[in-house]
Parts: sequence; C-alpha cells; structure tokens
Amino acid sequence: MKHPILRRIPGARQWIEKIERLEDERNRLARRLRKLHARLDSLSEIPPQLRRADYKAVWTQLSETESSAKFHIGGVEEEPWFEVTGVATKEALVSAIGINPTDTIVEIGCGVGRVGKQIAPLCRKWIGCDVSPHMLELATQRLASLNNVELHEITGFDLRPLADEVADVVYSTVVFMHLEQWDRFNYVLEARRVLRPGGRIFVDNVNLCSDEGWQVFEVHRQIPHHLRAAHITKHSTLCELKTYLERARFTEIHNREVGEWIQIWGTK
Repeated sequence: MKHPILRRIPGARQWIEKIERLEDERNRLARRLRKLHARLDSLSEIPPQLRRADYKAVWTQLSETESSAKFHIGGVEEEPWFEVTGVATKEALVSAIGINPTDTIVEIGCGVGRVGKQIAPLCRKWIGCDVSPHMLELATQRLASLNNVELHEITGFDLRPLADEVADVVYSTVVFMHLEQWDRFNYVLEARRVLRPGGRIFVDNVNLCSDEGWQVFEVHRQIPHHLRAAHITKHSTLCELKTYLERARFTEIHNREVGEWIQIWGTK
C-alpha cells in the first residue's frame, strides 16, 4: 500500500487517494507515449488510404478484432484499465452533471461499452451510439447483463436514429479527439436536438494547453505528415469547446481541467 504512514493522519486518506490516482494517470500516459513512440518507429512508408472524416470506415477497420478495438480506444488491451477508467468517467459525469434514476442517457461514440457498463445501472435507459458495427457487437457482449440498454449504429455526423427531445443527458468522452472541428460542433448541435428542455451535455478532449496534452502533440508532430493516421489525436482548447456550447445555445456552462483533459458541460 502506498503512503502507509500518511494514511494514518486524520483526513489525509482522500488526498492520498487523489494523489495516487494522479500518479496512476501519469504512469498510464507514460506507457501510452512509449507505445506511440514504438508505433512511430515501426511505421511503414505506405500512406493511409482513408481520410480522417471517413469515420465509419476508419473505426470499422480499427475494431475488426477485440484487441485492436481496445487498443485504439485507450492504447491498452488490459481489461482492468477499461473497468477502472469506466468508473472514473462515471464519477466525472456524476460530479459534473448528475445522473438520476429517471434519466434517459445517450453516449456518442460508446465503443465497447466501457462507460456504459458503469452508467446504465444508474439510469432508466442508456443509449449507446457508435459508427462501428464491430464496436457495437463488443458493447452488446459487455452489456449483456443489463436490460435497459439500447444500441444504435450512426453515420459519424449526426444522431439521426434518435428523435427530438428524447434524452435527459448526452455525453461524449474520448471521442472529440478523433473528429474534425466541424463534426465536433455537429454533435453538440445534435445533442441539443435530442435533449429535452433542461437536459445536460458533457464532452471532453485532450487539452492542447496542458503539459500532458502537449507531450502527446509533440509525439504526433514527429510523424511524417503523409504517415499520420486518419484517427490521430487532435486536441482542443477550452475556448474552442466553450464556443461550441455557447453557439449551440447551451447555458450554465462549466469546465475543469483534469490532467491532459478538458471537460465541459452545460444545460439546454
């Protein structure tokens, strides 16, 4: 157990646990950067065939196997990482926008159901949307024990299977990094469309202005331009994300910086 002596100090446990979570996040980022460096060293001279905006084709290809799907979601394949980060994202959502037992909740880019597994037990209905049929198959397996789950395959540009004003919460996490700016804003607009009055939105992206985010930026900058993958991470700034929510006429907008991430949320 880390910090065994400090844990005996009254009131210190919560701060020590917070420090340990930050240390774990730092170590995860370091592992991810090492893997990115290794991938950079092993890149062939064959340019990517798909454009960034070919979201459905790109992510269907990247998720052809479970191991490939997991790696391209989080840079790791180990199941404990998906459990731990799913719980951490649940806690971030609960603390930012709240989750009520009567809520219908929509996730944009649900992947293998990493977060949905943690959120669905807290709400009336959880709706996962993704461009990749392979991701949705894996999500179906992960969420098989839950009876309030609904999954939809989407185009990559809207939430068209969903009707207007059907949701209380729309969130998207670890997704905007793979989208063009215009399509990020399209999803914010779509979130407003499917939210009921008073509904809440939550999105995040890698923070260009953080030290950790800048490290990722520098690694990707070293990749020759003709070898950069279609899904390569593109960062955001707080100003960008705040502008999307303001232009979509969300109110009560709040944000926070957590390590390499910007998290922002608002109300319809």
